[in-house]
Amino acid sequence: MPSSGPFCFYNGNTFTAIIRDVITNLGLNEDETILLRSLAGHIVAGVASVEETEAFRKFLST
Repeated sequence: MPSSGPFCFYNGNTFTAIIRDVITNLGLNEDETILLRSLAGHIVAGVASVEETEAFRKFLST
C-alpha cells in the first residue's frame, strides 16, 4: 500500500477553517479579526483577488 502525505484527506475548506481559527485567536480587535479572517480565508482557498492579497500584505506590514 503506497504511503500518503499528511494532508491528502483535507481540502481547501479545512485549511480555510484552520487559518480563520488562528486569526480569531490572535487577540486583535473585532473589526481587524473580521477583515483578516475574510482576506486570509480567500488567500488560503485560492480565490483572493489581487486587491485582497495586497490589503492583507499591507495589514501585515503595519
